[in-house]
Formats: sequence, C-alpha cells, structure tokens
Amino acid sequence: MTRFAFSTSTALFLLCFLSMSSSASAQVGKGSGLWEWTEYDSHHSAIVEIHSGGGSGTGVLISINEDKKIAKGYEGYVLTAWHVVQDDVDAVEPKIKVKFRGQKTGAKGCRVVQYDEHKDVALVWVWVPEGIEPVAMATDPIKSGDKLEFAGLGGGSKLDCCIRHFSATASSPSSLEKIFADVPLLPGDSGGPVFNEKKEVVGIISGGWFWWNSGLKSKDGNQHIRTTWPARASNVGPIQSLMAKLNKVEGTTTKNY
Repeated sequence: MTRFAFSTSTALFLLCFLSMSSSASAQVGKGSGLWEWTEYDSHHSAIVEIHSGGGSGTGVLISINEDKKIAKGYEGYVLTAWHVVQDDVDAVEPKIKVKFRGQKTGAKGCRVVQYDEHKDVALVWVWVPEGIEPVAMATDPIKSGDKLEFAGLGGGSKLDCCIRHFSATASSPSSLEKIFADVPLLPGDSGGPVFNEKKEVVGIISGGWFWWNSGLKSKDGNQHIRTTWPARASNVGPIQSLMAKLNKVEGTTTKNY
C-alpha cells in the first residue's frame, strides 16, 4: 500500500537558499523577536535535511510505499524546493543525500523524479528508515489571512534538536500557486514545509524577495546571518501537479491521509 499524505525560473529577486554546514546548535533566531515560535509536535518528525551538489536545504516526507520494502525501511518521496536540488536534476550520478532525525541517512540512489522549475518545487525518491512517518498533504490551498506554520533548517539549524518552526499569516497576493507571508527567512529554510492549522503541508518554502541585515549572528558571533523578507512559498497547486505526474508514471493512486 502506498501511503501518500494528501489531506520562469524563479523571479528575478527570488534568491536561492542554499546553506553550507554550520556549528549552530540551537534554534537559530530564537530570542531575536523576529519569529513567533511554535511548539514542537509530531508532524515535525517528517522534516528532513537535504544535501545536493550545490549546498543544503530542507525537505519534508510525504509518502511511504509499504509494498516496496528496502532493507530496514521503505521506498518513499520527499518534497523540497527545486533550487535546492537543481544541480542534480539531470545528473548521471546524483549527489543528493537525505538525512532523517536520529542521524539516519537515506541509502544511495536518492534522485529527483518530478520537478517544476518555474514553481520551484521538486519531488525526490528516497529510502525511508523504519519508524519515520510521512506528514499529511493539504487538499485545499490557503488564502490571505490563513494562519500558517513555517519550518526549516535555516542558519545551520540542527535536525535532531533545533528545527526552526514559527507562526505566520498568509498575506496578499497569495493564490492557488503561491503563498506570501510577512515573516523573514534564513538561508537553509528553502524546501521546508508550510503547514496549515490542521498540520497538513500546504506549501514548500522558496525564499524571500529582499536581503536585509537583521542583526543575527552565527553561534561564535563572528559572522552575520543574512535574512530575507517577505517569505514566499509554493501553494498546493504545483505540488498536486507533481503528485499527479508521479501517479501517471507509476500507475499508482495517491491515498489521502
């Protein structure tokens, strides 16, 4: 049974969020007053760290196929931003690595199976270790005024202890394809999930429009962490299109959870 959790180019000013490794070991930005932090919950366990040929970002597990067992795990799919994995989209030997909580890393062979460069979304095939659960995908898009939760690994956040998850409100001109929110983001948040009030994935973080100096510094205090504003993400439309293409290729039917 396949468990799918369902419930051009990027614009000129859209900046790629590829962050290299950092020694930060706490929720980056906590205490700064820039974000209203949310409580950790079970849906955050589906968040993953993605490394590609060009850097690293965030992703979220949305599907596990229990009929395709691989070693001590299963075949599954992770959503992320296209620009996080763009260097490996057409690579003969992709360098994509997906890390889950508990320091578990997906087996070799992670690869992009569907993507939309213009909408900045991508779907990655991955081995999923036992005990990791997918998160539900929303069926309805958000609209301006809806309450949201953004989550990511910006600024070198640590997956096992310090995922950045904070509240936001969808703002104009959010639409079926795009989400905007008056909240800043950090390099590395890209590819992270946007959750609705039901804790369903309603979008994938793309980045922000403008860089600005928020005053945040790295853990050692020697390096400024650049910040962007306002937040921008895909909405459910582009994501559902990717899932439909995957189903057509594989001959499967997505199942809502």
